[in-house]
Amino acid sequence: MIVEVDLYSGRPNPRFPLEPAAAGELARRIEALAPAAGGGRPRDGLGYRGLRVRTGPDDDDAAEIVVSGGLVTLHGPDGPPRRLEDAGRELERWLLDVGTGRLDPEVLATVRQDLAR
Repeated sequence: MIVEVDLYSGRPNPRFPLEPAAAGELARRIEALAPAAGGGRPRDGLGYRGLRVRTGPDDDDAAEIVVSGGLVTLHGPDGPPRRLEDAGRELERWLLDVGTGRLDPEVLATVRQDLAR
């Protein structure tokens, strides 16, 4: 699994690998999330937009998990996206903590500033 920090426009986003133990913990945490109320959407625009987790190689068969602004959206190769609530942005914070040491300190500071709002 690869975690991408969706931060930049026009240049590659920072990425880090998710080790097997962390991938298992991610699955456990996602299973514990409640369905999202309403039709929320991941953040867009300029600046930090969230985290994207690819569960396989960069092809159409891989699933993608988007963690953004209190919403987790699961995109599989088949069927509609599934939306879950990330209360307090806890999953987003945890994933960022997993990336500490693998991400540039400036990137970490930018995202942590956004999470503090």
